[in-house]
Amino acid sequence: MKNLSILVINSNFYKNISKNLLKGVEEVLDDNESKYKIVNVPGALEIPVVLKKYKNDFDGFIILGCVIRGETSHYELVTNITAAEIYSISNYFQLALGFALITAENLEQAITRADPKKKNYGGKATITCLEMIKVLKKK
Repeated sequence: MKNLSILVINSNFYKNISKNLLKGVEEVLDDNESKYKIVNVPGALEIPVVLKKYKNDFDGFIILGCVIRGETSHYELVTNITAAEIYSISNYFQLALGFALITAENLEQAITRADPKKKNYGGKATITCLEMIKVLKKK
């Protein structure tokens, strides 16, 4: 499918991780001749409000970001709330969604998962989004 309109919501708390996730996304979207807009937010918890705001304006949505476990329970709080809200919105409004909010034990894991030449979570999330657009457009 070409000429799709995609919103990329990028939590850029870890800027180098986000940069690599975006490389993977842009490569797939450019290959598919899709138009896209990137909205940067400061952290993962800010993603759901942006998703809900733009829910009617795009064919699909890609969620990017990274949360790395620290010494407190903040990691669980951020990851659980963010994922639950994103999927609640996506399911309720039947949105085509690609999810690359990396959850990692350490920075090394996150770097590997974001790297377009390694695990390429950004590219994989983009492929998922494009496939879900096809599924949801079928009657």
